[in-house]
Amino acid sequence: MHLTEKQLKIITEVASQNAIKAYREDIVKRQQEKRNQRHQNTVLLLNNYRGFVAHCEQIKTELIEFESRSIQDLNLEEINLESIESIKRSRTKTLAMVMFIKSKVMAYKNSCSDDEIIKYRILEKKYIMPKKMTDKQIIESESIDRSTFYRHLNKATKEIGVLFFGVEILDLTKL
Repeated sequence: MHLTEKQLKIITEVASQNAIKAYREDIVKRQQEKRNQRHQNTVLLLNNYRGFVAHCEQIKTELIEFESRSIQDLNLEEINLESIESIKRSRTKTLAMVMFIKSKVMAYKNSCSDDEIIKYRILEKKYIMPKKMTDKQIIESESIDRSTFYRHLNKATKEIGVLFFGVEILDLTKL
């Protein structure tokens, strides 16, 4: 079977259009996955905030204990300069993350109007306050129903995600 020049041109055009469409769909899919990952990272940071704070508080205690020891008390086979530097880097990053999250949470609080402050209170009670509250306790303390709680929490985590990651977390196609 032999194809004419016209048939080949039509086939090429259709194939090109399909390839372009598939490429665009793939780009949109990847951008959505990236936004979803950033939202998950926002929730992950918030979920671990109390642990980060506890870790930073423990650093102070350990530094005091470490400074009170003499060099003879240290087991040099277990501790080497590389491991100490690695621990210091890890703890510095954790402290920086705590300060970052704390500053973004305060910025979020300051950006909330009187009507929106409930979203901040829910976020604070869920992730930030030193004593963790259950969803049920938060729902009761705010006198809201369960669906309102989750709607406000979801909206608050998305809004604070913008403060964490900037414009990259937004779906600009919906503007």
